[in-house]
Amino acid sequence: MQTLRQLADIPDERFRPQPQFGQPTTNWTTYVHARAFASTRSSDFKQLGANEVELGEKLAGLEERASSNRDVTASLTLVSIGRDRDENILITKSVFMGLFRRFGIDPRFLQLVKTNRYGLHYDWEGLRVSYYIGTALYILMWSFDRVTRKTRAILLSRDFINAEELGSLRRLLQLEADRMHSPFLLAWVSLVHLSNWMDSSTYYLLTTIRQLEELTGYGPYGKKKDGSEIPIDRLTQASKNIGYVQVNLANQLRHITIGTAISSHIATRAAKLMDYAVEPYVLRCQEELEEFNSTIPSLQRSLNDSSEYVYYLQERVRSQNTVVYALMTHADARINISLATASKELAEAAKKDSSSMKSIAIMTMLFLPGTYFAALWAVPSLKWGQPNVIQPDFWLYWVFTVPSTLLIFTVWFGLHKWGFRWRQLTRPGKNNNKYEALDGVSPPLTAPLEGYYGPPPPPATKPPAKYNAAPTSAPPMMNLGGLEMHGYSAPPELGDLFYPQTYNGDTSAPAAFIVPPNTDVRDYGLHPNP
Repeated sequence: MQTLRQLADIPDERFRPQPQFGQPTTNWTTYVHARAFASTRSSDFKQLGANEVELGEKLAGLEERASSNRDVTASLTLVSIGRDRDENILITKSVFMGLFRRFGIDPRFLQLVKTNRYGLHYDWEGLRVSYYIGTALYILMWSFDRVTRKTRAILLSRDFINAEELGSLRRLLQLEADRMHSPFLLAWVSLVHLSNWMDSSTYYLLTTIRQLEELTGYGPYGKKKDGSEIPIDRLTQASKNIGYVQVNLANQLRHITIGTAISSHIATRAAKLMDYAVEPYVLRCQEELEEFNSTIPSLQRSLNDSSEYVYYLQERVRSQNTVVYALMTHADARINISLATASKELAEAAKKDSSSMKSIAIMTMLFLPGTYFAALWAVPSLKWGQPNVIQPDFWLYWVFTVPSTLLIFTVWFGLHKWGFRWRQLTRPGKNNNKYEALDGVSPPLTAPLEGYYGPPPPPATKPPAKYNAAPTSAPPMMNLGGLEMHGYSAPPELGDLFYPQTYNGDTSAPAAFIVPPNTDVRDYGLHPNP
């Protein structure tokens, strides 16, 4: 037991850090709310706000005022503390642990707070009873002293839960504050509040599903579409809403299970009244428990109805998920068609550009002869108006023109022939070395083997697994119809049929593979020695 209590601890980073020396407390203190109730329902005990420094002193004053009246036979002190979205408690660890120990709550519940556990948990030890209820809205844990009838509770609320939800919980507690002689008041209030919250939350999810049906035009609330396409951004938002609804419906089922556990627990405690009731309050505890149990069947029926309704909504949202996915696929296909059309237009534009280039080439060929002769007549080495047209230095024109022309054609030919071949040979994954035999498969003969005729054999294929691969050493010599070769003899039913190939890459020493059974050697382009 002691080991479990030592392990139950919350890391320091889950709390608000302590203020540094000299730092003003107004920047780090968080107001918590404390409220005390008495069985006489006195109006003196109203809600008080206290920061961390004042919390202990104000709690002591509240509890003293709650027990000072002689008519008070039971009391309740509730402290509400906020948490952020990451379940971090918004007060310092020292203040929280001091409050936790002051209220006498089972230390093992700290592990439940640490892991943000949902559900109903309780522990009975000695004269004190501890309860823990975890939901998406809050964590509520309390201790109940069977002798003094004091209930001390801590409420850890979430910051994204609106004030109205927590206000409804406090109003329910205020209405039933005179039923504090048993440890089940907070459990029953939590059950009623949980049932009401699930009803409102389920209705909100229903309205979201109806909006999806109106958008897609499919479902009970789907309207007839006018044939217009739904924008892709609206479909994307609809897909997000579907995910939101699906997660929250699953969360609804989990809370229905929690509510069922609470109602079952309260209903079964009537037979164990003496576990928490002591004289002279046994009769009072029995009356309160009977009042709680009188509402349990109605609450349980509400939970069952909620469960069936959630399953129905899950089917509706699944159908919307399918429809939205189909619409998004259709939108993607429409976009792809648009892209294909744009690509076609680009191709047509490129074709027009090609036609324009062809026209330019034709125009160039049209004017090139004239341009050539015009330039030729303008050469200073040619004097067209003199008897000797060709001047002595005209040879310089050919000395530079002919080699330049040959050089240009040589470079062009090399780029289009040897350059292309070089790219093919240096392509990644291309084997530029000589042929290597893999798994016993050797390259085909570069020259036909003597004694055989017909077309050259096809490229070698890997022999079946049941035949041996190429030998690693030269096999014995064999005489086959006057032809000496290295090889293996074929099975008797195959006669003298062989698969000629090089042996270990040596074309001067041909070898032979066994031809697979039931194989026509003519498929290999071979014929037996005549």
